[in-house]
Amino acid sequence: MPAFISRLSMAWHAALSFQRCVLAICAVLLTLIIFAQVIARYVFQTAIFGLEEIAVYIAIWFYFLGGSVGASERGHISASLTDILIKNDTAQQAIKTFSSLLTSVVCGWMVVWSWGLASWSLKMGMMSTEVNIPIGYVHLAMPVGLGLMTLYFVAEFAEHCADLLRRLRG
Repeated sequence: MPAFISRLSMAWHAALSFQRCVLAICAVLLTLIIFAQVIARYVFQTAIFGLEEIAVYIAIWFYFLGGSVGASERGHISASLTDILIKNDTAQQAIKTFSSLLTSVVCGWMVVWSWGLASWSLKMGMMSTEVNIPIGYVHLAMPVGLGLMTLYFVAEFAEHCADLLRRLRG
């Protein structure tokens, strides 16, 4: 069993490294595209056709993959008043566990919904207006990013469950 856990941990970290690499590439591409468009507009008084559309599509992938990395690092925003209102550590942990379950379920539902949108747009052959790429590839950013977020939220839920069980056992 430890070998399986070790391999799973390696795959987990490799996937996160890959996500961070893709994010870095997206950030560089966005910067270069915006810089090129600014130079084209203000130095040469022209615009490069389709560049804004490409920048938006890269930004969409950047946003959803960035959200998944944020979820993996537990960097999502939490406005929890329970830490102030409830002093019992076990009750606080139970609320965190329920909250992470709810987050996992909602995010999982959004994966299903967004997959339906992406697969529909791919099946319909929808193309972008300027650069004529399948818009379904852009829509795939949603189920991919949300799927990764769901995975990380489920892992967080499992950790909260384990911590709650430890607290209940004393």
